[in-house]
Amino acid sequence: MRRQLLLHTIQTAEAFDALLSTGVLVPDNSFAEPSYADAYGWMLRQMGARLATVGDGAIWFWARIRRQDLVDLCSRANGEVLLTCKVPREAVLLSHFGDWHAALNWRPHVPDLPGESDEEYGARLDRVVDDFDARIRAAGVRDAGVQHWPEDLRTEIEGSWEHVLEPLNYGRFESWQATMHLLRTDHVLEAVRLER
Repeated sequence: MRRQLLLHTIQTAEAFDALLSTGVLVPDNSFAEPSYADAYGWMLRQMGARLATVGDGAIWFWARIRRQDLVDLCSRANGEVLLTCKVPREAVLLSHFGDWHAALNWRPHVPDLPGESDEEYGARLDRVVDDFDARIRAAGVRDAGVQHWPEDLRTEIEGSWEHVLEPLNYGRFESWQATMHLLRTDHVLEAVRLER
């Protein structure tokens, strides 16, 4: 039996209408924030390497989120549509929502160590980030996109981001996100138009 995941996504009314009319929702990359192009590009390469599906973009979902947080997101999405979906696990790349921000901010991801206090972690995080930042500045590429960094620094930072893709690293109460190349109508269990 194939494993399935329950996911939630908030889509525009136009995207939902396209899903209904074509049977498939593909990502609209025009919504991607240009300043996050390096992080999105890395995520797309990871999807290409780790998923059996193919595509030129990613549809974003919540794979684990506190109910109240999802309710809060829905309250700010007037006119949009909340889709609850059940999808095959092999079509989904999971990632840790909070730790994903290391990629969005072009900084190394520094995982917690077992038994490490908040103060110890903070001090170690500062050392790692300061050291990496100093090497980026020395290379003269601090304000250039990651794709323009020397290969050794780019490989190092992107390698640190891979930690965010391993669900065994996530805590019980943390938010997880998911990406897929496309969504089909047969994945959708429920659609709710969000109106105040």
